[in-house]
Amino acid sequence: MRGVWSCRLLLVGYVGIFIMVLKPAIAVVGGDPAAAPEPDAAVVFTQLHGRSGRIEGIRDNQLGYYSFFGIRYAEPPVGVRRFQRPVRRILAGELNATKACQRCPQPDPNSPHGSVGHEDCLCLNVFAPKMPGEERGSPVIVFIHGGNYRTGSAVPYGGKHLNQKDTILVVPQYRLGSLGFISNEQKEASGNAGLFDLHVAVSWVKDYIQFFGGDPTRITLMGQGSGGSAASLMALTSQGRTSDGVVALSGTALSPGAIRKDPSKYTKELAKRTDCPETPIERLVICLKQRPAEEIIKADSEMGPDLVDTEMFLNEISGKTGPGVRIEGADDHRGLPPLIEEPPTTSLKKKRQSSPLLTGVTTAETNRAVFGKYSRTLTNQLEKIKDFIKKDIIGGLKNVVNGVEGLLPIQEELKKLPILGNFEEYYNRLAQNGADVVKGLSAIAEVTGDALFNFPAFRSVKDWGKAAPAYLYSFEFNGNLTKGSYFLPGVALAEDSKENDVRQAKNQGPAHGDDLAYIFDPLDENGRSMEGEVSQTDSRVRNNFVGVISQFAHNLDFASKNVSQSKGLFSFPTNGNTFFRISDNIRSENLDENFRFCQMGLWGNMADRLLGSVCQNEIKKLLELVPIPTELLPIQPINNAIPSLSLGNMLPKQKDNQVKLPSVTNWFNR
Repeated sequence: MRGVWSCRLLLVGYVGIFIMVLKPAIAVVGGDPAAAPEPDAAVVFTQLHGRSGRIEGIRDNQLGYYSFFGIRYAEPPVGVRRFQRPVRRILAGELNATKACQRCPQPDPNSPHGSVGHEDCLCLNVFAPKMPGEERGSPVIVFIHGGNYRTGSAVPYGGKHLNQKDTILVVPQYRLGSLGFISNEQKEASGNAGLFDLHVAVSWVKDYIQFFGGDPTRITLMGQGSGGSAASLMALTSQGRTSDGVVALSGTALSPGAIRKDPSKYTKELAKRTDCPETPIERLVICLKQRPAEEIIKADSEMGPDLVDTEMFLNEISGKTGPGVRIEGADDHRGLPPLIEEPPTTSLKKKRQSSPLLTGVTTAETNRAVFGKYSRTLTNQLEKIKDFIKKDIIGGLKNVVNGVEGLLPIQEELKKLPILGNFEEYYNRLAQNGADVVKGLSAIAEVTGDALFNFPAFRSVKDWGKAAPAYLYSFEFNGNLTKGSYFLPGVALAEDSKENDVRQAKNQGPAHGDDLAYIFDPLDENGRSMEGEVSQTDSRVRNNFVGVISQFAHNLDFASKNVSQSKGLFSFPTNGNTFFRISDNIRSENLDENFRFCQMGLWGNMADRLLGSVCQNEIKKLLELVPIPTELLPIQPINNAIPSLSLGNMLPKQKDNQVKLPSVTNWFNR
């Protein structure tokens, strides 16, 4: 029998005998009995912490799924609560969950100096395939939207496709910009309020998702872009380790924009632009609490990316512009405990990761920014500056990519090679192999995609996999569904532009955020689907991608305990070498052994790869040099910053036990 049951204990006589009577629960709201819902009605009753609640949502009469919008999980962070850590809200009384709440304050993407949203925004949406019953609850995915900690909301992310795979979707909102991440790197303004919002939201899900038909023991924390970084960071902390698995789309804890190294500079700039005193910090906070939210958002916008040089371009597409997550340091017991105590690289070395990780990228992450918003500026630079890619782009990326400072300059063994004296020549020659500007822009798109997305994802899987299962995918289908700009307004990587001509790009794969429509149903402010007609191919790719994510969420109990028991695509070894391609067909043939083999060797300074004949021949071919013999070069063990296997162990063997060399198309991953 379906439904929620309650237990009553009746005291009989004085002999201490208790009789337990099972009967359908009657919800009590505000002390008065509430009417029981009709069968399959979108009504949820909660009973927790001594409080009762009745939440009314929406049922999709065609598919039978349930949607609950705008459920507040924390008290409004207004007045004295601005900049403070969130205060948890207990569900009680009647709640109409049929309309989304306003997005958190952020710049208006349609107005240079405008703002949208309201501070009373700490809400979440729940999409459930069924109501509670006698069977085991559905796995839960808590999705953290992207937007570089500056923009975004729960609004556009609908859950019907995940519901079709018996998976619940929860999408929380969190404070953004200075309202969520202001910090002076001291206890008085430690920052990370937006991250604590997410921590409280996940705790809320653990408590209440059972009433929505969910399984609180199978919660996957998933995010995209900066949301993927946040999900990964939380899984590495003792306080934030409340999920059972992590899915990170186009962003990880090792992404360049995951952590702000100098957050106080934004606080000082905010003080100047709002006419508040910089010190002492107590006076600054009091002053900022008296300023309208719109004034603070306007100041954030003015601190944003006004493209004047290559450094600003790289900071913007890497997500390093504006306030964001900071490392709070170890708990000194003088105040509230921190959430992010140490750099993620340190956490990974200490093997603090305990839950499985699924992460991946799109094949053309930076295309839309390079060929769109910034194409004119980059074209001018290519035409004016000799070796612009080598000196400005790659030189600038060395200061942006986490961990690369310790990997470069290239090791002495590699400098002996005429081709690799400077690995910048690889990307530089990509641009020079064609006289037109499109070749130059394509080279910029490739080098920024490798440095800012592909290498962090690859390195994350290698490092995470030392203590927990870790899987890598590549989303490679460029279809006709809603593009990333709808889900990520104001994000340069996804932004449509009048100058946009990505069709000319050498790599015409999906850009940043273009994979989101293959997971989520794009919704408007009223919860209505904005999707038009879907082709059979697009539908097939969506079914494949959602299938991979839901399979991961359903198999968490297998993956975390014994990797060998994992099912389907997740049955392969998690050694960091194997990855699978997301396209219009998911089969064993989609598994590949070498994710951008030579490019990752270049950024990872992996001499065993770069000294091998595979990379030597392919890069020399690109540089129009004479190929070397196909046998592997003898190499000496080198202490790489990123541990790597020998080339012979990584490549598949043929029947005669000879190493099978990948083709150009294999390692270009196109």
